[in-house]
Amino acid sequence: MFSSNPPAARLRGLAARIFLLASSLLPVAALAAAPAVTKIQGSPLTVHVGADNSFQIVNSAIPGVGQIYPTDATGTADMGFFVRTADQFYSPDFSNHPAGSATSFSGNTPFTSTSLGAVTGTGTAADPFTVSAASTLGTSGIAATLKVQYVNGNNYFTKALTLTNSAASQNVKIFLGADIFLAASDRGRPYIEAASTSPGGQSGDGCPNTDSQKYTILLIPQTPPDAYVARGFSAVWSEIGQGQLSNTVSATECIDNGAALQWNRALPAGASVTVQTAISFGEIPAFAQFDLRSITPASGTAGNSVNVTLGGLGFKTGTTFDLGAGVSVTNLVVVDDKTATATLVIAPSAAAGARDVGGTQSAGGLNARLPNGFTVNAAQGTTYTVTPSAGANGTISPATVQTVAANATATFTVSANAGYTASVGGTCNGTLTGSTYTTQPVTANCTVVASFTPVIVVTPTTTKLVATPNPLQFGNSLGLTATVTSGTATPRAQAAALAAAISGTVTFSADGAVIGTAPLGTNGAASFTANGLSVGTHSLIATYSGDATNAASSSTPVLVTVTAAPAAQAVPAPTLSTWAVLAMIAALTLALAAHLRRHGA
Repeated sequence: MFSSNPPAARLRGLAARIFLLASSLLPVAALAAAPAVTKIQGSPLTVHVGADNSFQIVNSAIPGVGQIYPTDATGTADMGFFVRTADQFYSPDFSNHPAGSATSFSGNTPFTSTSLGAVTGTGTAADPFTVSAASTLGTSGIAATLKVQYVNGNNYFTKALTLTNSAASQNVKIFLGADIFLAASDRGRPYIEAASTSPGGQSGDGCPNTDSQKYTILLIPQTPPDAYVARGFSAVWSEIGQGQLSNTVSATECIDNGAALQWNRALPAGASVTVQTAISFGEIPAFAQFDLRSITPASGTAGNSVNVTLGGLGFKTGTTFDLGAGVSVTNLVVVDDKTATATLVIAPSAAAGARDVGGTQSAGGLNARLPNGFTVNAAQGTTYTVTPSAGANGTISPATVQTVAANATATFTVSANAGYTASVGGTCNGTLTGSTYTTQPVTANCTVVASFTPVIVVTPTTTKLVATPNPLQFGNSLGLTATVTSGTATPRAQAAALAAAISGTVTFSADGAVIGTAPLGTNGAASFTANGLSVGTHSLIATYSGDATNAASSSTPVLVTVTAAPAAQAVPAPTLSTWAVLAMIAALTLALAAHLRRHGA
């Protein structure tokens, strides 16, 4: 973030722009050194995860402005994890970021990235968006694994850094630092949420302007820190570089601020250590003000009392806790804001199993919950009943009610009659392996219900196709009849057997193309009339679809020859015989003679 001194702010902004301009003039090979980035495109937050354990965050409530300086960085920016060993200081590869303020560390060694995963998950509470990255820390023998998660709708995301040591035992200091950009302003007041030791910054109430709406960025340690700081950004970088945070908050200044957390850890050979944080933007999340994180011991036996210690943050006079039906919280003492003690009285009738532990900071106030935080164990000598039953066409053995000890299992033999298959339900839950059913550990009275269903046997079928007439004269219709038979019985017996149960359709094809379909009748036959076959030889096939108890089948091809229609024949002119000609001449001669006599010729 820019300095509170306006000339300094302008100089820093100018320097950043010069750096960007210079970067744009560098060869492509130099630009390729920038850390790889995977983006979680959530709502309202978009989280940029760098392969070098650095970050940038965009809040859709403040469009177009990154919430970490430099605000226009499209990859990662000036937020990241740092690790100091006895003789080395490891950091994000800030020198290859496009711009920023975290470039003045002396003797730092960038993390060596070994992998950066794609986004997994769907962004729900049950399946958060997740990105994982892995890196090594020089020659220290330490490997780092980063896990970043985000759930849509939240104004915060979480990240966990795990260090694994393959070298000799060593001590490390882990830092998380950021040059924060409050909403659309580079200035604000350093801030700490005392309940959770969450440093950060806050704008509003005249800093940097008269806008009364507050906007807060917090580094929320879900692993309790050893130190923190919320000061001007350059002071934060300086403290990280020197290896110790000062536990100070410059709360009265309206400045260009940053924040950081510190964890000191011993890392034995072969051991791992994890630190986890949440980073919030806007309103302060409830869990940063009141949270329930542990209960010790985490189990008790029904019918007994157990003294417990509850751990969290934001505890105060009036804070209450609840463990559900059958467990009473008595003798509650709030020791301090992070610790409370109580006696749990567990009724004999309390249901066995894991349950949530709930907390309320004050009447009508903040609530917190520790999922499956406490387990009620069944009292010694407690027994439950397992009631078996079986439907028709099979048996279960033993068939009488079984009494079992709490958390024990019960075993049954389930046998199906010939032609049937078994399945098991009920409220006990369990596994059927072969004919043996074993329940899960029993924690309440429950049932085992065996049922049996017929085994469906699919019978092979044979389809035969008859085409008439064959050969076929072009322009005429072709009758197709497909007959489906099954088994090895005679055709007449097959038809009788099929008639009561067979169903489905027959598809008729010519030369590989479907020309029609017809339902299969109760006589096991389907008929279709084909028209329009061209002159030539055609291959026809009938395919039966099959049904629940009869397999599909196809006929062997039937070759049908279509012939051309016969050509029309010419009718010859009639001819006269020789005698007919002579008779005609004689008749004409006699007629001429009679004419001449009549006229006196």
